[in-house]
Amino acid sequence: MNGFWAVPVVLLIRALRPLMLIRMGVIRSDRIGHFVADGAEQVARLQQQPKNTIDLFWLGEICNTQWERMIRRTLPVHSWVKYVDWWNRTLPGGYSHERPSSFTQSRDMEGLYARYDVKIPFLPTETEEALSWLRSKGWTDSEPFVCLLVRDNEFLANDPLQGNGTSSTYAGWSHHDYRNSDIDTYIPAIQWLAEQGVWVIRMGKLMAKPLPSRLDHVIDYAFDPSKSDLLDIWLFANCNGCISTSSGPDHIAQVYERPVLTVNALPMSHQLVWGKSTLVPKRLLWRTDGRSLSISEHLANSWTLTTEYEMSGIVIEDLSSSEITLAVQEFWGRCVGTWQEDTEDTLQQEEFWRTFMAWSDYRMLHNLRDPDARVGAAWLRSVNHVAT
Repeated sequence: MNGFWAVPVVLLIRALRPLMLIRMGVIRSDRIGHFVADGAEQVARLQQQPKNTIDLFWLGEICNTQWERMIRRTLPVHSWVKYVDWWNRTLPGGYSHERPSSFTQSRDMEGLYARYDVKIPFLPTETEEALSWLRSKGWTDSEPFVCLLVRDNEFLANDPLQGNGTSSTYAGWSHHDYRNSDIDTYIPAIQWLAEQGVWVIRMGKLMAKPLPSRLDHVIDYAFDPSKSDLLDIWLFANCNGCISTSSGPDHIAQVYERPVLTVNALPMSHQLVWGKSTLVPKRLLWRTDGRSLSISEHLANSWTLTTEYEMSGIVIEDLSSSEITLAVQEFWGRCVGTWQEDTEDTLQQEEFWRTFMAWSDYRMLHNLRDPDARVGAAWLRSVNHVAT
């Protein structure tokens, strides 16, 4: 039915092209990582847009109402654009009116975050609400805090946009189980941060297991009844650092230029390298002899399904609590400027990036690298660098 009015609008838009280029497209909004990345990309493109070009957007199902509000007050988002966009793509000859995107899997391939300010500001009332919540938990102004996000299988199986909590839903998302970690193995690292005077906010919309209640300077936000869509965004955007197992919400920290540690993350090949980041992957072992995969073997086995690792004869081994703590200590030391790197660490870092950037698919997934993107020093000391 919408074709009765949408088709004439499409024809008018095409007729105006010699004078004005109008482009349309959807910003993916059902998963927060895509929602944040796609929205930030278009904020950057708005700043480089020619005067005779107008981009219009529409949204699908909304995973976070706060980010939706921020996007709507920054970009021209309208529900009617959906129908014009659909008919433009259906009728031949509409390619010029499709909104551009260089992002592959919501990845910053052009370095837009570095060249443009993509940080959508919060309203003063939103910031005051978030600060009031923090203060209610015992936090005082100027105390540092980090956001900790440890992925498990609870969210995808139970979030209304992704699953319904049944056993079949859990099984349906099991192909991502290789990305999960046990929150208990992070407790020593959490305690170490608390000893440094750093508040740790354990993030998550739906998580499987709470933290012990006795932990000082720790907020188990994932199980807090006062959590909100506003806090989901504000905390990641304003933290002093983000520690994640590589999941959608950590993209908020990337957009707002917060340092990110991705620990217990796979595959190595897909990790962010366009921002201030430290990568510490899970360990991969050959099932036949128990040997750790070299860096080049890691890259050659960049699987995104649990079964693909199994079929390739690879055992996935989570990092131990002590390894996670070492990674967190290095990360926080770099955040506050106390980390000292020796000559051997520097050489191994350089060797890693030579191998990574020589990988055949590097340009397809990354194209560029931020100077502050690195791999954990302790992990590099423990991994084989050359395949045998």
